[in-house]
Amino acid sequence: MKIIFKLFTFTLLALLLLPSCSDDDKSKSEMNDPVSGNISPVGSFAVEATGNENELLVKWTNPSNRDVDMVELSYRDVGANLSRAVDFTPGHIILQVERDSLQEYLLKLPYFSTYEVSAVAISKAGKRSVAETRMVMPYHEKVEEPELKLPAMLGRAHSYMTSVIGYYFGKSSRSCWRSNYPYDGKGYWDGDALVWGQGGGLSAFVAMREATKESEVENMYHAMDDMMFKGIQYFCQLDRGVLAYSCYPATGNERFYDDNVWIGLDMVDWYVETKEMRFLTQAKVVWRYLIDHGWDETCGGGVHWKELNEHTKSKHACSTGPTAVMGCKMYLVTHEQEYLDWAIKCYDYMLNVLQDKSDHLFYDNVRPNKDDPNLPGDIETNKYSYNSGQPLQAACLLYKITGEQKYLDEAYAIAEACHNKWFMPYRSKELNLSFNILAPGHAWFNTIMCRGFFELYSIDNDRKYVDDIEKSMLHAWSSSCHQSNNLLNDNDLRGGTSKDSWEILQQGALVELYAQLAVLERGNR
Repeated sequence: MKIIFKLFTFTLLALLLLPSCSDDDKSKSEMNDPVSGNISPVGSFAVEATGNENELLVKWTNPSNRDVDMVELSYRDVGANLSRAVDFTPGHIILQVERDSLQEYLLKLPYFSTYEVSAVAISKAGKRSVAETRMVMPYHEKVEEPELKLPAMLGRAHSYMTSVIGYYFGKSSRSCWRSNYPYDGKGYWDGDALVWGQGGGLSAFVAMREATKESEVENMYHAMDDMMFKGIQYFCQLDRGVLAYSCYPATGNERFYDDNVWIGLDMVDWYVETKEMRFLTQAKVVWRYLIDHGWDETCGGGVHWKELNEHTKSKHACSTGPTAVMGCKMYLVTHEQEYLDWAIKCYDYMLNVLQDKSDHLFYDNVRPNKDDPNLPGDIETNKYSYNSGQPLQAACLLYKITGEQKYLDEAYAIAEACHNKWFMPYRSKELNLSFNILAPGHAWFNTIMCRGFFELYSIDNDRKYVDDIEKSMLHAWSSSCHQSNNLLNDNDLRGGTSKDSWEILQQGALVELYAQLAVLERGNR
């Protein structure tokens, strides 16, 4: 009896000495309790095709939460889901896991298609993590055309884009574009492209968003918005107090003003297609970067080329010209005068400082005057197609906004000069036609130039230039330029050349051209 009494006394004393558990203490306890708290997503999530048909290798690292219990893998046929506008989920796999461990799973798919594969970590309490998602196409002996009733040019664009997504997108642990296909295991950052290549893939996607409106595959591309946005936002970094897109997603990486303006242009176009404010918000981020940090009075004005880590002193056509275009586009969606004023200022700088008056084309850049750095000095006289195509597009947009004939007159002069320099006479046996084909060269440069031709066509409906673009792409599709892997040998659309590696920047650019032609085909310009 004495022993029981002593034990009771000791227990009571211990309870009295314990601090009371208030509601605040309870909430703190629950926050620190991994069972009741949130669970982290899987890390290093990657999905890649194997050498076997309809098979994907899924890799990830389990979360470090001590109560992680299982990982749920799911996959869905994107094409089936989106063309039928129903929730189609053919498979779920639940795997028991241990925290912090590397894991692989060989996923067998029912048939060939483009699949969205997701992984969700689940705790013992049933809490689910944010999903990690990749879109992947498995290996297939022959890429068959989808049985869709699409207009001819849109069918080509969709077939091409489907292959490009399958070969390039979401191949590493990040939801973004790989630089090259096939991947040889070399290069930085698991083979992911720098931001220029990321922008090339994004431009293709945004062009497809416009081209697929009211088509059987419109919902398919609509469903990719979140994934594509997540991919490009990896690269938006706060560095030295300034938010902008870096070459690669880490502080201290190089940042270029032209890389940013191409993404800014895509964001404006994306907003026009969707009316989602997140895209316009990012366009404004880019705009502030260009105007507040890219423009200064060195060389009498203009936008710099590079910010980090060695700020350029020269002013470049590839950054100033597209800033004029972006100013016009921002004005058209906001009607805020600042954008138009800067568009005119950038356009005037291009004409006054960087244009060769003898042929209406544009030089690459200008360096500061040696005696007065606030005046233009030596000119770098190389001429590239995109550096002339952007002022062409800006002139067209300024004419649309202001109605001033001087802009349209200059647009015609630039367009004729671009056509003379970057197209060449050609006879296509495949089409049984003679025309002026896009000359061999940098496919992305030429595609940016062609944006100007399409803008001009939207004003006068004269097919003089767009006919040659269309025939160039029809020939490329039907000739030896079009490879068995459904990609194009981008350096020469005439065909007759061989390649063993294809870059996302160039392939994305050519997808954009087919998408632009598909919009023409629909008659919405």
